[in-house]
Amino acid sequence: MKVIKGVLFVLLFVALAVGAFNLFFILIGSYFGPLYESEADQSRNFAIWLFGNIGVAITAVVVGIIWRRRRRSRI
Repeated sequence: MKVIKGVLFVLLFVALAVGAFNLFFILIGSYFGPLYESEADQSRNFAIWLFGNIGVAITAVVVGIIWRRRRRSRI
């Protein structure tokens, strides 16, 4: 049961982090307008978005695991 709770905690943490990153990305795009004028710019922005999501997800998994282990050791 502890493993399932830990996995669910980390998944929730990842979902919140990726959601916050995507919201931030959308807000920047809507504030500055379209960030691309050509096909190459559109591909670049897609790559920034994709690799940003991957980086945020990996970081959130690591931080979630560390945070969960620290919380579990106190209880």
